[in-house]
Amino acid sequence: MPKKSAASKVVRKSAAEIPPASKADLDRLRTAMQASIDTGEIPERRKFHRLQRDGNGRLPPKKSIIREAVTRQMQRLHLTAYRLWQMAQAHYPPLSQSAVHEFLKGQRQLELPSVEALLAAVHLRVVGRSVTGRGQTKRARKQPAKKSAP
Repeated sequence: MPKKSAASKVVRKSAAEIPPASKADLDRLRTAMQASIDTGEIPERRKFHRLQRDGNGRLPPKKSIIREAVTRQMQRLHLTAYRLWQMAQAHYPPLSQSAVHEFLKGQRQLELPSVEALLAAVHLRVVGRSVTGRGQTKRARKQPAKKSAP
């Protein structure tokens, strides 16, 4: 039977057995808390940008390609959020007005039927990346006719 390592041994102490921190230790910890944190040794995949909170302490809304596309199309068509909701209800009647407003503000995510209704209301559709133009995929494009040898 292998011997257990000393590192796995549990040590139990009561609070009375732990000596109080000295004034020098407390001062060192307080100055360390006020100093900036060096994250140089932490590997990053991309440049780090700290999120900036607004005046009320709230984080900014998450970026969404669909939300941005719907918002751009609303501006192009001169639609209000209320009119967008009315148009989307024709495609998905259970869609609530508050859900549309909160989605546009970035405070809420919507389920697929609701998103499809919003996209249909502003005449948008989701297209895969392989589409090269006018509804033709790379495979669907006509290939030049091969000449056969007699």
